[in-house]
Amino acid sequence: MIPSSIEKAIVGDITATLNRIGIMYRIFSRAKDVRSLKRKIYSKSKYLEGVAKIQDLIGIRIVLYFPDDIELVHKVMSATYVERRKDASIDDLDDNTFKPVRYNLVYELPSQSFYELDCEYSHFVDSTFELQIRTVLSEGWHEVEHDLRYKFQDDWRQSSTESRKLNGVYASLETNEWTMIRILEEVAYKHYKQKNWEAMLRQKLRLRIQNFELGEDINQLFNSDIELAKKFFRVDREELISELYNKGFDYPLTLKNLVWFANAIFVRNETILGNTPEEFVEEYS
Repeated sequence: MIPSSIEKAIVGDITATLNRIGIMYRIFSRAKDVRSLKRKIYSKSKYLEGVAKIQDLIGIRIVLYFPDDIELVHKVMSATYVERRKDASIDDLDDNTFKPVRYNLVYELPSQSFYELDCEYSHFVDSTFELQIRTVLSEGWHEVEHDLRYKFQDDWRQSSTESRKLNGVYASLETNEWTMIRILEEVAYKHYKQKNWEAMLRQKLRLRIQNFELGEDINQLFNSDIELAKKFFRVDREELISELYNKGFDYPLTLKNLVWFANAIFVRNETILGNTPEEFVEEYS
């Protein structure tokens, strides 16, 4: 198969998977042309000497809205594709280091997929694709850094102070990302105290939900039983999304369906179970 057709198929599969669990993201992709492939082969001796192969003929980037989704998406992708763990580039920085974090993963091509390259460089290419995971606020920084510093390192050899300043911009963005999550959590808690249940769940879950109406029955139940509402407020977001994936959730992502699902998996309130369609309960209990 030509790289562009494989690229399109993989992007389609990833998009369907992430849409099903409601993750907020953007996705970008490209397949190297022959000129780019040749340039990379001749840029490093390890390719010419046969020590390593090109693993990013297809490159895909998932740009997430929130940094706490990075590891979650990694787990989901590695449950979907075969990961070459030894080839991953994930920076593990200590507490005193602030610098750009690489989160680059390498996966084997899906079964029945293989590259057909009509050029003399086909033996330099591995049967893999690269997946990068970024966040929205860091994405623009990475684009600037890659195009103006990484590609032209000689331009920066006598500009260590400026290089540190550029990294400082990244540090500020990373801090702002975690601050943003904390702000959303505070807003969710404020709505919990005010009994605004739809707003509470909307800000807590941070998912791409199709319909935010809980319905009168759930709203009234939460109003009459604050302890029950608290149980839903305390459902762990990461565990909920993981279970959506693990259980193969394929119902529309509405707020009511998510409450039914969270109740079937975590809370087990009998009143909500009694108001949930029987087939839904049977499938996810």
